[in-house]
Amino acid sequence: MADDEVFRSLLTRIDQWLAQNRPDYYAKLQKGVSNDQLDQFENRFNFKLPDTFKLLYSWRNGQEESCSASFVGNRMFMSLGSIASTKEMLDGMIGEDFEDPEHWKEQWVPFLENGGGDYLCIDLGSGNQGTAGQLVEFWHADKDRKTVYPSLKDWAQQLQSSMESGAYKVF
Repeated sequence: MADDEVFRSLLTRIDQWLAQNRPDYYAKLQKGVSNDQLDQFENRFNFKLPDTFKLLYSWRNGQEESCSASFVGNRMFMSLGSIASTKEMLDGMIGEDFEDPEHWKEQWVPFLENGGGDYLCIDLGSGNQGTAGQLVEFWHADKDRKTVYPSLKDWAQQLQSSMESGAYKVF
């Protein structure tokens, strides 16, 4: 099975689990974005998103802004609009507020947030942080930029597995 098919299957299982086990939260998930919206997002930032990221946001455009419930752990699922405004803010701080070139990288795209300035990001670059497509934790007050998943697919596999095994937690 191709990676895209595997990822679609994972999203289907996550969707079904959320609908059955977290119906109130599930109702707050926004409908997915169009290919045109994803193209506009890519053009705005002059980069190419991985197919898995596009599939994720074609499935759901994050959760409603008024919803403060966590999607996984203590993190909320960001909408594409929220990602854009957050990314612009953080990119704009490079060299000014973020004098350390390792603090924030323009190749990072946040998609999960804790509401306190901390994000799980997909790394579109392949710099000293590792390989393109990996997921990196950004903690605004810490210098550590830990790679927590090698890919969005690996994250989705772990999420789906935790849901079905009963290990899934939100805070």
